[in-house]
Amino acid sequence: ADYYLARGVTWVQDAWVEPADVDTYLAAARRDALRMRFNLALYADPRYFDAQAAQFAESRRHVEQTGSPLLTANTVKFFADGVIENETGALLAPYCSGLHSHGMRTWEGDSLAEAARRVDELGLQIHIHAIGDAAIRQALDAIEYTVTHNPDRDRRPVIAHVQLADDADLGRFAELGVIPNMQPLWAQMDALMTALTVPRLGVERSDKQYRMRSLTIAGAPLAMGSDWPVSSGSPLDGIAVAVSRRTEKGEPEGGWTPHEILPIEDALAAYTAGVSYQAFAEGNWGKIVPGTSADLVWLDADPRATPALELPAVTVRATYLQGQAAYSASA
Repeated sequence: ADYYLARGVTWVQDAWVEPADVDTYLAAARRDALRMRFNLALYADPRYFDAQAAQFAESRRHVEQTGSPLLTANTVKFFADGVIENETGALLAPYCSGLHSHGMRTWEGDSLAEAARRVDELGLQIHIHAIGDAAIRQALDAIEYTVTHNPDRDRRPVIAHVQLADDADLGRFAELGVIPNMQPLWAQMDALMTALTVPRLGVERSDKQYRMRSLTIAGAPLAMGSDWPVSSGSPLDGIAVAVSRRTEKGEPEGGWTPHEILPIEDALAAYTAGVSYQAFAEGNWGKIVPGTSADLVWLDADPRATPALELPAVTVRATYLQGQAAYSASA
């Protein structure tokens, strides 16, 4: 909590929660030891899914019984594939290096679609890690299957990361009401990109990564996250890249894939109102309007008037949760 509160964050989704982790969160909630908002995303394992499904509803019930305003367990997390850098991300066309051909699908055949439908049937939110274009398509197909086979409801399914989306799938996010939860910090031509990603995807596919602006223009309800501890948990670090597509050294001049640069207002909204919408909490927090919780961050500079490369150095003076200072730089 200290790590996040010091960076102006008041809500996180723990994106891989197993039964023992649920017990830990429950114990913390009962002791009133939670210092920020948490949503638990219960991990779905394709090997044990049938046994897990009953446990998901039970875990949510236990969390609700604590009555904690800071803890929810509304989500189930699926992994559709791995990552590009080790060629486990699932691709429609083979890797240029070809070691693992098209990568790895975690859920075979129609199993992801049926598992997603069952999670939705329990009233839980679908959240799918999908990196490669084949995995993103499989995730969208699973959500479309769910929408087709289950009764209408406000489901707000999420696809996390959306690193390499095929042109044909960009419009499907808005059509299906899918929230792309993206990590803008990764949208830069750093050593990870030049040494590990581009050689595996080739230049043409590499230039179609992290299409945040394209998805926003297509009407997708964009949310942003960090994937901490894989990468920095500071929203300001992510926003700096979202609005510049440049490394901390300012490279390349004008930004990598500059047509995907987001306006600062869109980036700020994705980290605030976009996340509260994902959390089904837009009436409670995420915007500074009368009647909502005063979950606020006090910065020492206006990010809208700060050059992109200077955003990571902006100081968080204080973070407020429900109107109370949960973190203060001066303390």
